[in-house]
Amino acid sequence: MSKKLIFLFLIGLLVISSRVVWAQVPQAKTVKIGVISAQSGSMAYMGLSMLRSVELLAKNVNEKGTLGQGPGLLVGGQRYKLEVVSYDDSADPAKSVAGMRKLVELYKVPVICGPIGTPHTWACQEVNVQLGVLFNGMSSSDLSRKRGNPLYIQERYPTLYFGDPMAQACINRGYRKACVLTDVSEAYSSWGKRFKEKFESLGGKILGFESVDIKTTTDYRSIMTSFKGKNPDIIFITSYEEPMALAASHALEVGYKGRFLLNSEWVNKAEKIVPLDKIESSLVEAFLWTFYRKYPDQDKKGYLTSYLKQYVSTYGDEPATTGPNVHDSAYMMIRAMEIAGTVTDAYAIRAACPKALQEGKIHIVYPQKDLLKNGLMWGAPELLLEVKGGQYKFVQELVLPRELLE
Repeated sequence: MSKKLIFLFLIGLLVISSRVVWAQVPQAKTVKIGVISAQSGSMAYMGLSMLRSVELLAKNVNEKGTLGQGPGLLVGGQRYKLEVVSYDDSADPAKSVAGMRKLVELYKVPVICGPIGTPHTWACQEVNVQLGVLFNGMSSSDLSRKRGNPLYIQERYPTLYFGDPMAQACINRGYRKACVLTDVSEAYSSWGKRFKEKFESLGGKILGFESVDIKTTTDYRSIMTSFKGKNPDIIFITSYEEPMALAASHALEVGYKGRFLLNSEWVNKAEKIVPLDKIESSLVEAFLWTFYRKYPDQDKKGYLTSYLKQYVSTYGDEPATTGPNVHDSAYMMIRAMEIAGTVTDAYAIRAACPKALQEGKIHIVYPQKDLLKNGLMWGAPELLLEVKGGQYKFVQELVLPRELLE
């Protein structure tokens, strides 16, 4: 028998066995969960990473259950199969709201993953309570969790607080002159401003500060030419992954030979645009994801490495940072349905989310420990890395204290 026929035979067995498993579950029902993300346009890489990660999670839960006792969800003695329904908002906040309405009204979803971005999250916060849906808008703004929305989950730390240790790290290395380029969104611009304040308070000098709309800006050469003329020791760029890498590549193109300070969106796509050996001695504020994907032996529990392996084998490419982030919050909400005993009551599901993390049974990528009352997922450290010899060198963990965030 040829390898092709063997492969097709094995796939057939897998499909049949999956159907047999579900056939053995009496009166299995379906619960739909929603995804709102940009699946087209300039942010499609991030949006598709979200959707695919939720689909992989649903596949795993349908086969093994949330705690390995599947198939599917077990809620109030009833088995449920997960089905993912999505909406492409093309990174437009108005479309994010339209998508939320459609997913709730047409598909009756109790929870939604997404959308990406602070403006999109804030727009959805205006309607989600009225619609009775729990969602995890992917915003890193310090303001998002402070808006008093009882059905909102923030899976990303408010990034502006990382500005302090990043400024200190620069000063410690003798970098006294800096330029800053941020996206215009509140989350990124506040991060840049916080860095500026701390850097100057430590005796550093900000030579240039620019904010641009990364959704419409494709040429950073003039800004980087201006920055280069000021002779900074380091340039801080805070933006989404591909625009950040594009800005760094344009800086190198116009002859800048200094260092960069880069944010946590700097991962595989960025490294393909600007290889690490081109940014020696640069600093990266990073997710655990950035480090573990390079050094899987450091991933002691193996959850992130396992997730990455499955994602790459399924889709042939690594996900953006949005992938593992949404995976964990979606996993938490799904397990919370079992704890709450409901697949329809968004308030009960939200109330059960802290326990879903505290019990420590779900295999989430990041070691989140709790969900705060304001909806922020808390516990996983981030990292400060330095590029040395074309590799990442661990510098320190960045841990935001609970009392700062509650």
